[in-house]
Amino acid sequence: MVAKEFLDSDRVNFLVWRYLLEGNYRETAAKFQKEWHVKQPHRDFDFARHVKSHALVSVINRGLLYHAFEREHARNQLPQDAAAAAEALQVGIFGPLDAHPPAKVEEEEEDMDAEGEEEEPSRKRPPQHLPNGSPAKRPRLSNGYENGTDVTAPATTPMDVDNQPDNHAYPSPLEGEAAPPPIVRTDGPEQGTQVDKVEELAPDTTFIRLMDDDRVHAHGPDATPSPSSAGPDNAPILLQCEWNPRDPSILAAAGTDALARVWTISRATTPPQPGQDHVSPHAHSLLDPEAPRDTTVTALSWTSDGASIAVATDSKNQAAINVWSVDGTHLQTMEVSEPPVIKLSWNPSNTALLAISPDKGGALVTVYFSLTNSSLSYFLAGHDIAATPLDAAWTSDSEFLLTGGDLLLCLHCTDASISQVRKFETKEDDSFTQVLFDWRSKLAATSSDKGTLDLWDESGQRRSISAHQGAITAMRWQPLPANQQAADDERLIATGGDDCAILIWNARMPQSKPKSFLTMDSPIVRLAFTPDGTFIAGATASQVLIWKVGSHAMPRASWSRPRHPGWLSPKANTDQEEEDEHCLCWDADGQKLAYGSNSRLAVVNFRR
Repeated sequence: MVAKEFLDSDRVNFLVWRYLLEGNYRETAAKFQKEWHVKQPHRDFDFARHVKSHALVSVINRGLLYHAFEREHARNQLPQDAAAAAEALQVGIFGPLDAHPPAKVEEEEEDMDAEGEEEEPSRKRPPQHLPNGSPAKRPRLSNGYENGTDVTAPATTPMDVDNQPDNHAYPSPLEGEAAPPPIVRTDGPEQGTQVDKVEELAPDTTFIRLMDDDRVHAHGPDATPSPSSAGPDNAPILLQCEWNPRDPSILAAAGTDALARVWTISRATTPPQPGQDHVSPHAHSLLDPEAPRDTTVTALSWTSDGASIAVATDSKNQAAINVWSVDGTHLQTMEVSEPPVIKLSWNPSNTALLAISPDKGGALVTVYFSLTNSSLSYFLAGHDIAATPLDAAWTSDSEFLLTGGDLLLCLHCTDASISQVRKFETKEDDSFTQVLFDWRSKLAATSSDKGTLDLWDESGQRRSISAHQGAITAMRWQPLPANQQAADDERLIATGGDDCAILIWNARMPQSKPKSFLTMDSPIVRLAFTPDGTFIAGATASQVLIWKVGSHAMPRASWSRPRHPGWLSPKANTDQEEEDEHCLCWDADGQKLAYGSNSRLAVVNFRR
């Protein structure tokens, strides 16, 4: 007996809501969600994580095919002399059937829309033609696993579902569940055919062994691991990883169970052989050999020149910050009043290190000066960083921004104290979670758990963008090479959210729609640009996709994590495969990508 899936209004509404988001009709989706009375559809329903991208169109396609089979079966039951008449009278869901739909006549957009915005110049242009004479199709905003071509015209119609030769708009059920054929390009009759396809990066993956076998042997078999350890070998839980900003072969990682190590990983490192779980490139520790095994490394930060790295530790309710050289030589120790240190950040000249930690029921921001072995502190009474974490970003060698909840401050380091320069005007319901400063545009960006991206200029003026449905989970400015002149009218910033979307915005024009709209199958946990800003990687709990910036129709590469218990959360009594922390970062050359979660750290080679 065939088991039919259960269908109710919530499931139908969820498909419609996802369809609106994927079509970039975000205001409509927000209004629909409000009238639906569901705050977080992607989290409130157990079935949500199983729904793939473009599910509504896929279901409709399958329904149309089923309807076609019904008509064909009914026609076959008719007498032969009545079949012609029956075929002439065939009527589908949308009216009389036509095997060859008429060519779509594209109408010009109005000069002004309902809000008075000017029409984009690209929408007034005649249809573009490819070198072989065929008209170029207009692209849809997508995650790239659909029929379509990547053309240079920036104007798109996200729900333009009738521009496809197979008249399906998205992969048809007739084609199975596999990805569609790769996009074909031609450079003229003499050049032959080129094929663009999504590169699968799994074969070029190296897994780093997080367990420090030397430390285990040194402490003996009776050494007590952290109670948060997971897996049969009590592997540490990864909390953070960062590549050296100058040397693409050096990767640092921090976590529980005294995990503070630096590996040297060459691009020539071979992937593990079948049956081999990890490989162990050369590594050295960033902890004192006598540090207890239950030490947790809560934060780390490289200097911008890659010469040294700061590491914050929490052991037996005592905190400390140590600075190490790139070769593992201990340079300096800085005392901290209370653990844990949740943030470390060097100023641009690498002469001062900022740290955020709790203190006497409030929050303490400390700036350590490495050359003079002195420090300055700024105290926020009553601010609980466990409930409302703080984040900070340097704006110069002596000034930085501090944010968290409805707080946004600009603070200045003098010779004797840290003083408040500006308190930005905010709203009571603001819930800032992250702040980033852009040196080129002099703009600061804050993200919130309500999905709002705010851009702040030097005068304190605020421009808000309703970027996501649900929390913004990741945010990154596009880096640009130092010798590259930035355009006066464009500065790109990417946001990722719980709504499974990655959006790239022009911060110079915050009132406009996003320049790129990318989707993945589940909530975004991390974003990372290559150091030259050419590519962007987005990560979920199970997958990484890499796009070339400005070319959103098809991802350049894909990586899916293999099944392994080390990926799963170490939390006890949990029925879900949830993760606590995720790491995603590029090496200095933009050719190796590190992805980590819980007890696993993968280094993925990417051929540009």
